[in-house]
Amino acid sequence: MQVEFDARELLGRINELDKVQIPNAATKAVNKALFDTRARLRDEAKSVFRNPVPFTVNSFLYEKASPDGDNLKARAFIRDQASGGNAPSNYLNPQIRGRGGRSFMTRFQQRLLQMPVMTIDGRTVQAKEPGTMMRPSGSAKVRRNRYGNMTPGQYGQILSALKGGVSSADLMGGNNNGMFSPVNQSYTYLDELALDDPYFRNRFVNYRKPGIYKIERVSNPNKKGMKQLRYYKVMSQIPLQDGKQRLNFFGIANDTITSVFLREFKNNILR
Repeated sequence: MQVEFDARELLGRINELDKVQIPNAATKAVNKALFDTRARLRDEAKSVFRNPVPFTVNSFLYEKASPDGDNLKARAFIRDQASGGNAPSNYLNPQIRGRGGRSFMTRFQQRLLQMPVMTIDGRTVQAKEPGTMMRPSGSAKVRRNRYGNMTPGQYGQILSALKGGVSSADLMGGNNNGMFSPVNQSYTYLDELALDDPYFRNRFVNYRKPGIYKIERVSNPNKKGMKQLRYYKVMSQIPLQDGKQRLNFFGIANDTITSVFLREFKNNILR
């Protein structure tokens, strides 16, 4: 998107003094317009997104006005690089009105799509089907950072546990006198086929959708010295939707740049 202004159209007849003032006045006006645009875009991100981290909110940037022949050139943009992470321009682009497209898959989502895992009943499957994504559930077992998002450490633990391919014998303790075998805590993936099995359906009465579950081994109050398993859904499998286009990037940029530039340019000329 481009926003252009012509000094002759804004001021009408230009005298010699105006010609001297115009470049300086225009530069100040453009920079002020971009500064205000960045502030409005950051406020918009806080409003339309749930728990946006500071890195996302602060990814709206601008380049100050610089000479380009007889004109001035500047731009407002979204950060397109990230050291060791996902570039905000990639995951925000599907959310921008007029852009849209498939929701951005994080590296965690991509790893799941590529990684075969063992389900709770011993089958090897893909951890999530193409066209779906995993989203943290509302379970208290989801560890959240101060912004309300699942911690990177828990994402890593989930990937590590699923990649290990815990078997049904380990999970159910079939060869271990009912004892849960290798670890005190782990994660497993349940798909629709496993949930259709009466054995597992009776143990997951509160969950009817595929997802990733946390497994904990706790003392069995009815059998002294024995352990029982508890399951907590930490991630839900949902369709990979097209972006909701919630971020009005172009509308805000156009309105703010136009109104602020016109006001500031005329004020600077009259000083």
